[in-house]
Amino acid sequence: MVNRKSIEMLAARIKLRHLQVALALRDAPTAKEVARQAHVSESAVSKTLAELEEQLGFKLFERAGNARRPTAMGAQVLPVMEALVARARSMAEIIVDVRSGNQGGLRIGVATDMGKLSLAPLIHTFNEAHPGIALDVQTGGFRAMTELLQQDGLDALVCYDDPTLVSPELGRLRLAPPQPLAVVANARLSPLASRAAPTLRDLHGQPWCKPRPDTMMHAKLAELFLQAGLDLPPRGIQVSDLLLTDEFIRATDYLVMLPVAAARRLTADQAAVILPIDLRLHNPPTLVVWRRAHEWRPSLLRFLDFCRQREGQAAFPASSLSGSGLPNK
Repeated sequence: MVNRKSIEMLAARIKLRHLQVALALRDAPTAKEVARQAHVSESAVSKTLAELEEQLGFKLFERAGNARRPTAMGAQVLPVMEALVARARSMAEIIVDVRSGNQGGLRIGVATDMGKLSLAPLIHTFNEAHPGIALDVQTGGFRAMTELLQQDGLDALVCYDDPTLVSPELGRLRLAPPQPLAVVANARLSPLASRAAPTLRDLHGQPWCKPRPDTMMHAKLAELFLQAGLDLPPRGIQVSDLLLTDEFIRATDYLVMLPVAAARRLTADQAAVILPIDLRLHNPPTLVVWRRAHEWRPSLLRFLDFCRQREGQAAFPASSLSGSGLPNK
């Protein structure tokens, strides 16, 4: 049976400095190097480690030749120590923000290969509700953004669902359901704009703004033409910049495939049209993803609460999903 009193006594005795020294010894080649970086004597480092190991009741490290390596017990507790030190550092950052009258910062990543999700309303409304939180919105490819999230370069990531995001280390909140995909063309320049029933072969013969390889939208475009036994359209360009995609659709006869809400926004001024062909394809649900180890951060908690209150309507208002111009299935 767990002795709560002994746990409380141990928790009261362990100091943050002890944990920092233990982690430094794990990562540095020698205790001498740890002492040099900390501007203390090597004997002071050894004394601090000895105090911590006495409190724990076991050794954290053992000798391996001239090197030091964690013991079996040390390997279990050192990652926990690392998490506690990181949390203490984050707490210090929050305290500094509170002292200065701020509410902290929030780093939101947006995967640009999502297919032009409109997140401006969501982010704008959150910013109005919490003006004291400094927002830093970053965009990039899905892989780059997920790596940034794992490396603590982001607090939250908005992206399409993906099997790689299923992990006990990650929190997931659904923002929007799947949407039909649609093809958009220039209303004046595209030869398909006035065609009543274009086919996949018709689409295949046109120039395209094609998504980058290894993205969800690229896979969806390949899947579309596989229905007719066709490869990807040979004509067109590969585009990763969404603003450039808009420019091409408005100024050339290129085609682009988008989620229907984004397609309708692009055609709002009637410079472009949604082609009347049912692609029978949908994008995945839209998620906000975060690391569970960091969900205690006040600014992240406020953002997640805000998203939960607006779940299902934040990124895609219902009006943007109706009247898409797509034929009924």
